[in-house]
Amino acid sequence: MHVLNKVYCRKKSSPKKWFFYDLNLKNNRNILFSLNKEIGVIFFSKTKTDYYKLLKKIEPLINFCKKKKIVFVVPYSTYWANKYKAFGILLENSDVVLNNLKNILDLNKRFRIVCKVHNYIEAVKKKKIADIIFISPVYKTKSHPDQTPLKNYVFLYICHLLKKKQLFALGGMNDKNFKTKNSIFLSGYGGINTFGNDNV
Repeated sequence: MHVLNKVYCRKKSSPKKWFFYDLNLKNNRNILFSLNKEIGVIFFSKTKTDYYKLLKKIEPLINFCKKKKIVFVVPYSTYWANKYKAFGILLENSDVVLNNLKNILDLNKRFRIVCKVHNYIEAVKKKKIADIIFISPVYKTKSHPDQTPLKNYVFLYICHLLKKKQLFALGGMNDKNFKTKNSIFLSGYGGINTFGNDNV
């Protein structure tokens, strides 16, 4: 059953654009409901919250995605990934990656593993476990105004290091910035404000 889950996910092609849906922001629902199947959705939470309540928030949103044939990624939950045949699982916490490496490598056999990297060290750590990697932040972004964008040579170095992975740019991304920053290694980009009325 688990092997079939991964095979099922592999048959789906990865969207070129990804909407990062913060489950604590109510206006994200309107953005989600305006999307089509050309854009994937990655559910996450920027703030610490009760994990069970977090997952319960996802359930009706997942049902919408499935109805519209929108591929989606869930936070670190094998149960929900199995139950809803998620496109993948998002791993954000580096400590979780390090402390549960054996379990995550096993998880990688069943699901696509999605990670974000912000520097060379994270890239090295997550290289062996991730299928899809978002390199961030590429540009200044409204959602994380305190983060300094990666210098171009660092961005390109990380791209080269992870060139065998499916790579996406994240942070201040839109169609214009993607064309400007485009690299032969990139498959597309992700964002938050990009898909709302208040574009980056």
